[in-house]
Amino acid sequence: MELKLFRSNTYAGEKFRDKRNARPLRQISERKEHSVNPFPKRGSGHGIYQYENKYFRYEGQWRNGTKHGHGKLQMADGSYYEGTFSNGEIDGKGMRFFSQTGSKYTGQFVKGELHGRGTMVYTDGSMYEGEWYRNRKHGYGIMKTLGSNSSEVYEGSYDKNMKHGVGTMMYAKKIRSDGCRNGDRYEGMWVNDMREGRGILYSNDGSVYEGNFQGDSFSGRGVMHHISGLIYDGLWVNGFPEIMATKLKISFDNNSEIDKKKKSPKDKTKVSIFQGIGFTVSVECLNESNRVILDQGREIRLTVGFRYYPPVSDNEKEDALFDMIEDDVEEKPIETPFGYSVVPYPITDQINFSVEDIPDDDEQDDPSKSPTDPSQGPTAESGDESSDEKQENTENDKEENSEEKDEEDKAEGDENDESPDMEKENTVPQFPPITTLRTKDGLCKWDDLHLTPAPPKYRPFERMEEQERLKSQSKNRSRSKELSTPSMGRPSVSDIREQGSRRRSSIKNTTHSSMFDKFRMKKQKALEEKFAKLGEYVLIVEDVTNPPFMNRRLEPDFLLMKLKQPPKEFKRESKKDHPGSRK
Repeated sequence: MELKLFRSNTYAGEKFRDKRNARPLRQISERKEHSVNPFPKRGSGHGIYQYENKYFRYEGQWRNGTKHGHGKLQMADGSYYEGTFSNGEIDGKGMRFFSQTGSKYTGQFVKGELHGRGTMVYTDGSMYEGEWYRNRKHGYGIMKTLGSNSSEVYEGSYDKNMKHGVGTMMYAKKIRSDGCRNGDRYEGMWVNDMREGRGILYSNDGSVYEGNFQGDSFSGRGVMHHISGLIYDGLWVNGFPEIMATKLKISFDNNSEIDKKKKSPKDKTKVSIFQGIGFTVSVECLNESNRVILDQGREIRLTVGFRYYPPVSDNEKEDALFDMIEDDVEEKPIETPFGYSVVPYPITDQINFSVEDIPDDDEQDDPSKSPTDPSQGPTAESGDESSDEKQENTENDKEENSEEKDEEDKAEGDENDESPDMEKENTVPQFPPITTLRTKDGLCKWDDLHLTPAPPKYRPFERMEEQERLKSQSKNRSRSKELSTPSMGRPSVSDIREQGSRRRSSIKNTTHSSMFDKFRMKKQKALEEKFAKLGEYVLIVEDVTNPPFMNRRLEPDFLLMKLKQPPKEFKRESKKDHPGSRK
């Protein structure tokens, strides 16, 4: 039978033979929190005791008047302990609930403190399982911290509630101030809750850093194997390499000994290259002090561009529609420091030209090898005014007929050239493009580069020719207007004869020049099927390391190249060096 009288001087406990198991000799009074309660004096068993301050209430086992064995100590704020008591103290295994934080500890206690091995479960679901020392995490333990989307886990040594010693951390999804994120794993030394000393960081993207840490960041000697393939081995300061490359620099060699004998040009952003002669491009990774940085594995792309010409159309609506189509089909123009944009032009290192393949510039420009017009207009011998006027009219008619005939011939020629061009478009050889290279000690090099023949329907060339044609038509119209302007007053016979002579000479020169231009144009087209078109091209080198190393890309470099025909001396020297080449 139990009596539950909740008064400070009453007994509530077990009885034996209708008597109290232990009679108190004096009135029971409240003692200090952790003092041994003499109630029940020399008594043992289960009992309930309410403290005078109403804050504590104990229910459990007693021995010799002290709390001993299993019991539960309830606090007025809702906190409680349930577990083992020893000689009036919380000691041994038990469970403690903290109402203020909502945390719950299960494990070992010594004199009321969390001490030994135990598990703390926090309100947000996080949990620590490991060793404790005087209410603090100390020694080996595993801390699982739960976040909104994922958790992070630390397994290793603690000292005074802080990570200290050897430990492994698997980071959560959120990006921390030290840059770590979901999936990143650190194995190494810790000091006062921070990574410090030797360690390895396995990043979520596949990058690996092995080396020294200080203040939770890379510091000292270390090696970074970046996921992009880049490798940096050197000193680090505050999480970054001590010396980083910031820009690319082009070194150019056109492999022409004759060109090297000339004085170096003042403008080093413009160089000459020649049809049929390969050239070499080297790229260096530099810092702001123009010092070569020994980057390993940085990916560099080399491209060549030709000037971008916007679409030409007489109808603005057609032009706008054409622009929309072009945006989907063509690559975006690349801005250059030369005042205009470029679009990519093919370049390769898979062309092998013999000495005989290289064109001669004297064959290109020699007018004696072009067909001429032997016919010449008759000269007038009559001296009377009427015959001179008639002759002048006849010459004007001839000139007009000649101009009309030239236009018809040109139109017919364009029509006749259209079908062969369509057939030749398919015969233009296609070469594999060059590949990107990776730096070795901050350098990379491409050898024996050639600009390939223009691919079929290469739009920049078509638009350039269209603009030149429109300019030529505009110039011809203005010239014809000047010729058709009537002169003031009646011309004399000598003036008429002089004008007729000039007209005949002009017609003869125009015919000869026109045929010579056609000859050169035809030969030039034949060369353009084998070589790139003469003109200016832009060489571009870019850092395409992906993802960018340390979230930074190097500044690109540009070089203006002018494609020319090889000098006369080059082929002569080449034939001397190769006497067995066919003639």
